[in-house]
Amino acid sequence: MSRLKMLFTQASFISVGIFLGVGITQLIYHLNGEDYSPEWYFSLSVIFAGILCSLPSLILCGENVKSFKIKLAIHFCVLFIAVSLLGFLFKWYSNLFGYAIVMGIFICVYAFTWVAMLWIYKREDKAINNALDAIRDEE
Repeated sequence: MSRLKMLFTQASFISVGIFLGVGITQLIYHLNGEDYSPEWYFSLSVIFAGILCSLPSLILCGENVKSFKIKLAIHFCVLFIAVSLLGFLFKWYSNLFGYAIVMGIFICVYAFTWVAMLWIYKREDKAINNALDAIRDEE
């Protein structure tokens, strides 16, 4: 998968994951009788966060498995800090409980993005292998 396609796909998954997480949070607030309405710029901040949080994935490109684990830990920490700062700047939370909710959503979105990207990579690998098998069968 090309790097640009990877970045676009991850930005899309991250943004959709954040919107799903916030939607579930809003539903929980609504069912508890509380009112939650985000600021007018919330949607733009989520899209910006999706794009910004997909960029650190470029450090993961490489072949060495041992260094991949270190890069993955660095990747998670960089994104954790980025989401914390973006949450503070865009007022996604106003207290410690709100911060915990945002970080819970972050962890769920992080896991969702990894699972979705692995599924896409496996699907592409299978398509490539099938195409190679078809070429070999013709010969």
